Amino acid sequence: MAGARMRPKDEHDYLFKVVLIGDSGVGKSNLMSRFTQNEFCLESKPTIGVELATRTLQVEGRLIKAQMWNTSGQERYRAITSAYFRGAVGAVLVYDVSNPSTFDNLARWLKDLRDCTDPCIRIMLVGNKTDLKHLRAVTTEDAQGYAEKEMLSYIETSALDASNVDALFQKIDEYDYLFKVVLIGDSGVGKSNLLSRFTRNEFCLESKSTIGVEFATRTLQVEGRVIKAQIWDTAGQERYRAITSAYYRGALGAVLVYDVSKPSTFDNIARWLKELRDHADPNIRIMLIGNKTDLKHLRAVATEDAQGYAEKEELSYIETSALDATNVEAAFQMILGDIYRTISKKPISGLEEANGKTNGVKEGKTIDVSAAEGDGTKKSCCST
Repeated sequence: MAGARMRPKDEHDYLFKVVLIGDSGVGKSNLMSRFTQNEFCLESKPTIGVELATRTLQVEGRLIKAQMWNTSGQERYRAITSAYFRGAVGAVLVYDVSNPSTFDNLARWLKDLRDCTDPCIRIMLVGNKTDLKHLRAVTTEDAQGYAEKEMLSYIETSALDASNVDALFQKIDEYDYLFKVVLIGDSGVGKSNLLSRFTRNEFCLESKSTIGVEFATRTLQVEGRVIKAQIWDTAGQERYRAITSAYYRGALGAVLVYDVSKPSTFDNIARWLKELRDHADPNIRIMLIGNKTDLKHLRAVATEDAQGYAEKEELSYIETSALDATNVEAAFQMILGDIYRTISKKPISGLEEANGKTNGVKEGKTIDVSAAEGDGTKKSCCST
């Protein structure tokens, strides 16, 4: 057509590496072939090592080249598999709805994945082979419950009849970044109400102490990017400190909360900060929040004292009221913006580094896998 610009055949706006993982026989190869070639093979054999295929498609007006890596589910290839997590920005964790053992093994696969990948990786849990209705052994409710507990997206598919296969790969690109943020501090400082005010715009006057950990999510725009924020409310009660420390893993941000009307909660900040720095990534972004500013007549911690402490410890600082919503939105926008600016300045893996890329998850047009791995020294990130 006269005047129309024709794209080169291989031009694309983004290239995404996505790995399919899970036990042998769950249908990973057929999911990949259905998505990339619209083919299904009834006699497909177990994958040996790793195979890959690509498909270019439109997602929200952008031309995306999806590079799908099908990693072996057989035990003897687990060491090979772990090396291929490198550079992945998405992962599809697959089980067979008719085979409960493949569902039971998800926890092990998920641990491998989280041990070896960037904390911003997007993970989708997929229950495959829904065409086997008469043989279903894993309920949708059980899988959804597991996905919610582990903060995964969830969908059910059939590679045989193509149900939801395209939807699966469209869904994995629903947001630009996934950020885990933990709320920590003494019991009763208002962490749960900060969480509910930010994620649901709710406040409960009769909220009870959190037992262990609870979480909620909210998707929002931060500096022009779609951010899915996973906010984890970790228990402030002393007997749950051991539980809390385990949940720092993978956190990109932390909100350290005290009650402006209770000086003991401010005095304990140093202990919480030490625990945070002992267990979390050294690059974690930390915000100090003085909550319950609505209790003006009961204020016992001066703003100046808290600001001075925050400056000394190199923390950002804001005061909030979960009750009347003062500064709650601003606080989370600040911490998420701080995380985004930090993440977007660093490569997500050695692949981008090898190609001179120094930006974030969705920036940059090409990941040259052959160049990054061309030295023949393949190392598992999980190797000891």
